[in-house]
Formats: sequence, structure tokens, C-alpha cells
Amino acid sequence: MVVPECTACGTCCFSSLPEYIRVFGCDHDRMDDRARELTHFVGNRCYMRIEDGRCAALTLDAERGRFLCSIYEVRPDCCRALERGSGACLGELHEKRERPLIALDRLRRAAAQRSDRDG
Repeated sequence: MVVPECTACGTCCFSSLPEYIRVFGCDHDRMDDRARELTHFVGNRCYMRIEDGRCAALTLDAERGRFLCSIYEVRPDCCRALERGSGACLGELHEKRERPLIALDRLRRAAAQRSDRDG
């Protein structure tokens, strides 16, 4: 299996589970002001917020078909630990490869509809 560049993939950032990406105290501190808008608590545990089936920090560039982490430099430790091409990475690709493509398609369709409406 060919492993795409992370910025062309983003597969590991997709989930519908609200408790998908655990954020520990050191992660929360590292995210600083961004933590308030990107995380939520379930009981006393903190997680990255999931919006539209993906991590709230993941931005999609529909024109280039790329995915970028808006907090890459301060991302949680669990994200840092997932190495490109590792068994965990390949597992994510196997299970969820279509999710980023669906998200890009949805974003492109929405942009086209706005263009048609405004044009």
C-alpha cells in the first residue's frame, strides 16, 4: 500500500466518535488559547472536538485536495505519536480511506452551489 503524504491524506483525523482524540494536560497547555475552541470535556477528560466527522483542527483545501492541521506545531501527543507508514497509519488508511474524499467532495459541491447562487 502506498502511503500518501499526510497533507494529502488527513485520514487519521476523521472520526464520528466525540472521544476520539484524547487531550492531556500538557497537550492542552501547549495549545494555549486554541485549546478552548478546539477541545471539549467529557466528565473530567478532554478531547479534540469533532466537527463534520473530523477533528476541528483539520482544515480542508478543496482546490488543492489537501488537508492541513491548523495546530500542527502544538498538536496533541497522540497525534505526534502516529507515524506515517506505521501499522497504525496503515490501519487508519484501510478503515477510513474514503472519508477524506467524501469530505472534499462535499466541500467542493458546497463551493459550487455558493458560486452558482452568487454568480
